[in-house]
Amino acid sequence: MEHSSSCPRQRFTMNSSSAGNDTDKDSHNTTTGPQDLFRDRHLTDYLLIVLFCLVILTTVVGNTLIIFAVFTTRRLRTVTNYFVTSLAVADWLVGTFVMPIAVVYHVRGVWTFGTLICNIWVSLDVCLCTASILSLCAISIDRYFAITRPLRYSKKRRSKRLALLMILVVWLVSLVITCAPLFGWYDKDRIITDHCTYNQNRGYVVFSAMGSFFLPLIVVVYVYLKISCVIKERHNKLEALNGQKLKISRYSHESMERPSVEMDEIVRVSYNVSLRRGDDCRVSLKRENKTAQTLSIVVGGFIACWLPFFIVYLITPYFLDFEILKEIMKWLTWLGWINSAINPFIYAFVSQDFRMAFWRLTCSYCAGHKPDLNTPHNRFVIRYSHYSRNQV
Repeated sequence: MEHSSSCPRQRFTMNSSSAGNDTDKDSHNTTTGPQDLFRDRHLTDYLLIVLFCLVILTTVVGNTLIIFAVFTTRRLRTVTNYFVTSLAVADWLVGTFVMPIAVVYHVRGVWTFGTLICNIWVSLDVCLCTASILSLCAISIDRYFAITRPLRYSKKRRSKRLALLMILVVWLVSLVITCAPLFGWYDKDRIITDHCTYNQNRGYVVFSAMGSFFLPLIVVVYVYLKISCVIKERHNKLEALNGQKLKISRYSHESMERPSVEMDEIVRVSYNVSLRRGDDCRVSLKRENKTAQTLSIVVGGFIACWLPFFIVYLITPYFLDFEILKEIMKWLTWLGWINSAINPFIYAFVSQDFRMAFWRLTCSYCAGHKPDLNTPHNRFVIRYSHYSRNQV
C-alpha cells in the first residue's frame, strides 16, 4: 500500500518537473532574440507589416511637405493654410509617435512596454487624432464663412489672430478630452498585462466619442450642405444673369435698326456691365465649386475612415465579453489612422500652389533642374525659388 501510494507521488513529481521544464522552455522561447518574432509567420503577416510601414511613410512624408511648404512660401501663408498646417502637425505626430509603436505591438503580439508607456501611447493617440478631426472641422467652418460671407469675413473675422485662436481652442479641447481620465474618469478594472487598450469607462467613452467625432461630424456635414446650397443658389442666379444678357443682346440687335443713338449707347453700356459681372461670377463660382468638391472628398474620406471605428468604440464597453470586438478595434484603428495619410492628398495636392511648392522642395533640388523662363509653369516655380533664396 505504501509503495503503491508512493508511486503516484513520484509520477506527479516527475510530471510537474517535466511540466516545469516545458514552461522553462516556453519562457526561454518567448525571451529569445528578435529573429523569433518573425518565425512561423505567414505571407499575409509580412504584407500587413509592409502596408503599415507604407502608411507611416506616406503620413510622415506628406505632412512634412505641407509644413515645410507653408513655412517656406509666402504665397501659402493664408488663414486657411494655418488650419491645414495645424492638421498636418497633428497627422505628422500620429505617424511619428503613434503608428510605429502599433506596428511593434502587432509584430510582438503582446504588450511588453509596461503600464506607463501604454498610458502615454493611448493618451497621445486620443489627443492627436482628436486634434486632427477638430482641425478638419475648423477648416470646414473657415470655408463656410469665406463662401457665405466673403466681404464681412475677410474684413472682420478672417484674421490671423482669430485663426490662431481657433487652432488653440482645437488643441485645448483635445487635451481636455485626453486628460479627463486623470481626474478619476477611468476604468477601475483596467489591468495592463499583455494588452494595451483604450479606457473602457462607459461615461468617458460616450464623452470622448461625442467630443472627438460625432459633434465634429455633425458640424462638418452641416457646413458642407450649407455650402452646397449657397453654391447652387448662386449658380441659379448666374443662369438668370445669362438669360438677362441674352435679352439685352437681342434688344441691342433690334435697336440697331432704329435711329436713336442714345438708346443704343445705354444698351451697349448695360450689356458690357452685365458681361463683366457675369465673368466675375463665373470665376467666383468656379472657385467655389472646386472648394465644394474638395469638401465633399474631405467629408467622404473623414466618414469612411473614422465612422466604423467610433461606432465599435462606442459599443465595446457594453460588450466586453466579445473578444471579436477587440480584434475589430485593432484594424479599425488603422483605418482611422489612414485618414492622416490621405489628408495631404486631399488638401494639398489639389492646390496648384502646394504642388508648385512641393516641386520646389523635392524634384527641383534633387534633379538640379534649371527650368525654362519662357513657360508659365517654370516662371511660377522660379518665383518660389527666388523667394526662398531671399529668405535664407
